[in-house]
Amino acid sequence: MNSMSRAHRQDLKTCKTETISNCGLTVAQLENLVGKPAGTTKPDTANPAFKNKVVFSNGKLTINLAYILTGNIYRAEIGLKNIKEVYAKAGITINFAPNASKFDIRIHGATLVEIVQGLKLCSCEAGLYIGGWAPAPTHYKWGNALLLGSTPPRSTWKLTDAHEFGHKLGLKHRSDLGIMDYPPKPGKRDRRKLTASDRQRIIYLYK
Repeated sequence: MNSMSRAHRQDLKTCKTETISNCGLTVAQLENLVGKPAGTTKPDTANPAFKNKVVFSNGKLTINLAYILTGNIYRAEIGLKNIKEVYAKAGITINFAPNASKFDIRIHGATLVEIVQGLKLCSCEAGLYIGGWAPAPTHYKWGNALLLGSTPPRSTWKLTDAHEFGHKLGLKHRSDLGIMDYPPKPGKRDRRKLTASDRQRIIYLYK
């Protein structure tokens, strides 16, 4: 990233004071993945926490989830709005209802440290590339959470948030310019959108 806000520079400085263990991905490896999504052959798997919350009836797909916002609330609120907007354009209605005591999903405005350590990145600089992380439902700490980072350019947040929410639904990566594809290399227009194929995959998982 060429430029960062004061808050992001502080986030990077704080991250560098933390111990990074279980190193998995370097900056070079991350850059090599752009345009070549990892795990494209993995089958989609429904999120058990969303059972009976994703409904397809009379040709309409509706997702009803109770949520809580944590961490950087400003970032989490933007994520909530972005997800609803992208999915609505594909004819999918998402009804998010706040419920702090009994929620299906925790939308978390994540720090750089949380992104780096959670994804086992090899450096804090590598984390600057990552806009979000959707841990598996079985994750010991973040199983019910969707982590959204703020260090990538804000122009990328909308599609990133929709992509990560797709993972929470159980969708795996694909190379088809759908919402589960990877973003293009920097400087190129992001042509991804939530497609009819993406919608059908969700229906299939929860029918």
